[in-house]
Amino acid sequence: MTPTKEDIKKWIKASGKSREWVAEQCGVGKRTLDNWLSSARPVPSKVILIIQRLMAEKVSPILPEVELDFTDEEWEVISAAMTSTQQTFMEFINSAFRNALKEFADIALQNAAKEKEAARKQFVPVETFPSIVSTSNERYNLSVIGNIAAGGLQAGDTIPYHITANRPLGKDEYVLRVEGKSMEPIIPDGALVIMRKHTIPPVPKVGTIVEYYDERGVTLKKLARKKNPETGKMDYVLHPLNPKFGDIEPMDGGKISGVYVETLEKWEKV
Repeated sequence: MTPTKEDIKKWIKASGKSREWVAEQCGVGKRTLDNWLSSARPVPSKVILIIQRLMAEKVSPILPEVELDFTDEEWEVISAAMTSTQQTFMEFINSAFRNALKEFADIALQNAAKEKEAARKQFVPVETFPSIVSTSNERYNLSVIGNIAAGGLQAGDTIPYHITANRPLGKDEYVLRVEGKSMEPIIPDGALVIMRKHTIPPVPKVGTIVEYYDERGVTLKKLARKKNPETGKMDYVLHPLNPKFGDIEPMDGGKISGVYVETLEKWEKV
């Protein structure tokens, strides 16, 4: 039977395991595990399977026997290594397994990072289209480079189309079309918003409307902070302006790629 979040919390407490340890076994940070267990967001199925195996170890503590068959030359190398490190045979074997697992985890994390970067490039604006001044009635030709969700996170549409507007784009600015009602009434569904690329390390000020992305997709929300009931610390959240929608909790690896500048009021599709 699949364990619930309450089952997992009770098991962690009863087993004496720390959340840091459980998070490490799942290949994530403690903050991510805390968010999974304290929010309405479902725990990923892969993580559930890992935790189920960890919980089963308590029920079946007898491990299967493993036969280690070394050649004479390999035994000489192992004996020399044990002598130099002053380890017993089991200590040496455990150390070797830990190192192998760490190397495997490092490779897995590197591959995951590459996959996230590839996914990010599907919807994060990499370059802005130039703003070309039109000679008639102070109109400017702009390009809408994609969509951004004002609701749950979703992948952005990167197919551009062109409009005319009453203002040009500044440095590092670009135009996105809003999909969803979570930022109403300030930013209505279907509105075109001007964003400015955010690449510098400091996090924007609390209260700033930002473009946030992670492996789940991209969304437009106000940056806010609230107290984490599990840790007592103030964590960042992505807050909708529409009270009918709930907060979104950032994930490890998530980033802010842009900040909201303004909503285009007067524009026409070319």
